[in-house]
Amino acid sequence: MNVSRELHNLDDCRDLAGQLARQIASQSKSVLPITIGLVGTLGAGKTQWTKFFAESLGAQADEISSPTYVLIHRYDSQPIIHHVDAYRVKDEDEFLELGIEELFESQQITIVEWADRFRDLMPEETVWITLELDSNDSSHRHVTIENLPPTLSLV
Repeated sequence: MNVSRELHNLDDCRDLAGQLARQIASQSKSVLPITIGLVGTLGAGKTQWTKFFAESLGAQADEISSPTYVLIHRYDSQPIIHHVDAYRVKDEDEFLELGIEELFESQQITIVEWADRFRDLMPEETVWITLELDSNDSSHRHVTIENLPPTLSLV
């Protein structure tokens, strides 16, 4: 299933991320493992979306940041989240060396920023979230969610 939304401000972003997080948590036994691939230009809001998502699942706000230099952060949320930033990953071999396949198979949520760089290595069931900036309003985003499992519903 595919969903499109307009996010007019940070509250809209928080609401959408929280809604998806709560849906996944409530159905964790049937939807985990789940991988979310985030796509968007620099500044589109990928890390902010992840922060809102992780906070909704109980992660501590001060622990959530972009894993640009560390590449992978683990958040003690319920369920566990691994947050991967593929921006600085050079090639497919380096991406695989992160142990990404093991993350994709474990009973948790894996969120990959810049996932489109390694689309061929992402699980077939990846939920793709694309954040696009509005060129006329920097606080406005268009969000497209693709490949959402049919058991998850975003109203």
